[in-house]
Amino acid sequence: MDTTQPQPPVSQLGESLAQAGESHRVLIQEITGFAKDESLRFVNLRLERNGAALDKLQNCAGLPGLIGVQQEWLRDFVQDYIGQNMRVAGAFRGLAQNAMASASEAASENIDRTQHEAGEMVHSAAEQTGQMAQDADSFGQEPLH
Repeated sequence: MDTTQPQPPVSQLGESLAQAGESHRVLIQEITGFAKDESLRFVNLRLERNGAALDKLQNCAGLPGLIGVQQEWLRDFVQDYIGQNMRVAGAFRGLAQNAMASASEAASENIDRTQHEAGEMVHSAAEQTGQMAQDADSFGQEPLH
């Protein structure tokens, strides 16, 4: 393909859509991997805490000891759940910022390319107009027979 000719708009649109599709695929892949890792981390943490609570239940004395273990387990559960939500929210915020930066960069590149191609088209049109003016001038100066 001749690189001096601007790409047709359909080709540019197809290229932009392909880039957007690839960006979305990478984003979904990152989100999926993060969700899997965070879910496993949370489940493992809760299993450890449940095991510790069961160990404490075996050694607790009476109803006050049972209630104390239960309250400690519940407190840890709420703290773990809040911490998990904070990590997920922070990660999604970071992913959204990266996606916005990527989209902004792609849009900027498309604008720059479009401006460059428009400038080339204006320059080409000016050259063609000048050539037509020269042709018309030379045609008018030819002797008629």
